[in-house]
Amino acid sequence: MLSALHEFDMAVLTFLTSFAGRSSLFDHVNNALSRLDIFNGIALMCLFWYVWANAPANEPDSARQLRQRRLIMVLIGTILMGGLSRGLQLSLHFHQRPVLSDLGLPFPVTKFDTQSLNTWNSFPSDHAMIFFALGTGLWTVSRTAGWIACIWTIVIIDVPRVYLGIHYPSDVIFGALFGLLGMTAFLALPLGRFERALDRWRLAHEGLSMALLFLLTNEIGSLLTELRDLVHSSAQILLH
Repeated sequence: MLSALHEFDMAVLTFLTSFAGRSSLFDHVNNALSRLDIFNGIALMCLFWYVWANAPANEPDSARQLRQRRLIMVLIGTILMGGLSRGLQLSLHFHQRPVLSDLGLPFPVTKFDTQSLNTWNSFPSDHAMIFFALGTGLWTVSRTAGWIACIWTIVIIDVPRVYLGIHYPSDVIFGALFGLLGMTAFLALPLGRFERALDRWRLAHEGLSMALLFLLTNEIGSLLTELRDLVHSSAQILLH
């Protein structure tokens, strides 16, 4: 199976890299799409806030409350998928990033330093896992928003990262699958009592809860980078 997966990855990468170098503008646009948060998580967080605030005409307060309660659970599930994706990358010694491997492929030459990429296992793609989890959760609230999030993740986030050699196609495919299944399983958990308690606290402390929600969406928009760094540095201090 691993051999077949490698052959699939190499076939896709060989096809994509056949376009490398034909247009420096095209290569640098893909670099911008892969590296700037405004095209990644921030855009999808704007979609989240749109779904949060965009109430249908004459929507009852109870329906609005249920919708926003579900969106909070989607955020929590997305953060959990972010932690799980990093755990899988650190524990599954699958393969290094294509651009850092000696594959003999002409990946696009851009001005970013490839050594700035983390050098551990790139399977599964954390971008795909986190944002497909988000899209799956949004789909349960608004199918249109869910489809937009998933298509955006594939076209704007994932494909450029494969083209640049940051991920193998299999990293993205399995990351998306894990995100979808993970969020589906999380939302199926019997957490009704927790949801209602959290909702009561939110309504009783609306200002603080909105500030915390903004903080969470800001972290997801940057792929939980600061939160991960904080956890990692804290663990190092506590374990030494």
